[in-house]
Parts: sequence; structure tokens; C-alpha cells
Amino acid sequence: MAATAAIVVIIVGAIFTFVLSTGPAGDVDLRVIGIILMLGGTGGLLTLVLRSRSRWSQSTVRSRQDVIDDGPPPPLLDPPGYTTR
Repeated sequence: MAATAAIVVIIVGAIFTFVLSTGPAGDVDLRVIGIILMLGGTGGLLTLVLRSRSRWSQSTVRSRQDVIDDGPPPPLLDPPGYTTR
């Protein structure tokens, strides 16, 4: 969701910069506003990528007991005093 918002901000900034740059609209220069929006959207995307990268690179440490627990179950033993014929 946040990545989509960052991409939309970049697109709106590009529209302001390249399509609506015929001149200033009143006291506001649309080209400057567009560049600011594109930089902000790019910064937001970069932040999202760096945050998700740290989740991808986390390793899982397993102890020897975890490996033993993941193995097959021990064989069933006959109860004491039980004989098979």
C-alpha cells in the first residue's frame, strides 16, 4: 500500500514537472513542486526497500535440540513385562 502511494507521488511530481511546466501558476512554480514531489516519492520508496531488505536478510538460528526435535519420532518400544509370541 505504501509503495503504491510513493509511486503515485512520483507520477504526480512528473506530471507537474514535465506536463504542466508551461509557466508559474500564480506565485507557485509547478516545476519546483514537481521535483520536490518526485524526490519525496523516491525517498519513500527507498525507505520501504531498505526496511523490507532487513526483514529478508534475517537468519534463523537453530539449536541442536531443534534439529533433534525435527527428526523422526523414536521407535515404539514394548512396555516392560510385555512379550510377543
